[in-house]
Amino acid sequence: MINQIEPVITEEDIESVNSYMKSGGWLTEHTLTKSLEEDIASYLGRKYAIAVPNGTIAIYLALKSKGVGEGNKVAVPNITMVATINAVVWAGAQPILVDVDESLCMSLNKLENIEGLDAVIFVPLNGRSGSGELIEKWCSDENIVLIEDSAHALGSNYEGKKCGSLGDASILSFTPHKIITSGQGGLVLTDDERLYNEMYDYKSFNREKDASDWHKGFGLNFKFTDLQAEIAIKTFHQNINYGLKKRQNLAKVLYENLNDEAKKYIPNIISNYDQNCFWHFPIILSNEKLEKFQKFLMKKGYDVVGYGLKLCNNESTFENYKTNLNSAKLIHENTLFLPIFDKMDNDEMEKIAKDINLFF
Repeated sequence: MINQIEPVITEEDIESVNSYMKSGGWLTEHTLTKSLEEDIASYLGRKYAIAVPNGTIAIYLALKSKGVGEGNKVAVPNITMVATINAVVWAGAQPILVDVDESLCMSLNKLENIEGLDAVIFVPLNGRSGSGELIEKWCSDENIVLIEDSAHALGSNYEGKKCGSLGDASILSFTPHKIITSGQGGLVLTDDERLYNEMYDYKSFNREKDASDWHKGFGLNFKFTDLQAEIAIKTFHQNINYGLKKRQNLAKVLYENLNDEAKKYIPNIISNYDQNCFWHFPIILSNEKLEKFQKFLMKKGYDVVGYGLKLCNNESTFENYKTNLNSAKLIHENTLFLPIFDKMDNDEMEKIAKDINLFF
């Protein structure tokens, strides 16, 4: 069985963790966490970064620092991981679900028709940039907070900047199937010094100073650990220099070995390989063909997920958050993700393409 996706943990990663465990470090957040924050902020052209236990907390912290909470409306794409919308509810705000366009990302046209918004969370889904930069300009013109949930997209690019650098704040996630991993973890990035200081204080008990038991106000414990940072730093430098290029090449090999009939079902995202991190590789079929295609690939030994793009309003918690979501519904019902991860090789991708061609 070829899995849909796997984390890449090398012998070097294992040795680095062993070395840290022998170093006498206290495991908790310290200098390695700071190095991770600085390395990724520098790569994305951001001034500040704050490591937290997961991406959900990262979104919550970004919303809270911008004063988004009770009485505020936050636009969220209807196709995204449930953590995006959960963070809005946790902050006490009202999620407003917005339909997606052919890029699989939030539709600017649908967004522009919603009144009374206080914030927008744009998601460059699975590494696609969509209308991100246009939405950033629209939010700026309308004085609306923009948070970029770039959990899927480290290594992808818009026309003028990297995914992870849009808006008032952007977030990353480090779960095992992401571009870099520390098992769990997340990062909030911003260029606003006030936001950075407020988020740092809130995530570390709002202490008067580090290690102090006197506090400036209410705060919580959202600290990271240096043990996680040790893993994340290694996977970041490995994957952003090697793993990213490997995925882009694998996607190119797969696409170029598909026949013309199969290529009809690939979303229009392939022209600029070096702009996409290829966190997933989608194929979109008619509903009646999708189930047959999935069963065919499973018999061939591939772990593929049908209906891989989830609808937030299909979750029972959010089923009453209704707007015009027809495009998202259609994409959800007709999308399947093909295997793609760093440990695969060209021969495996060519075999997948050959089997897909056989189906069509």
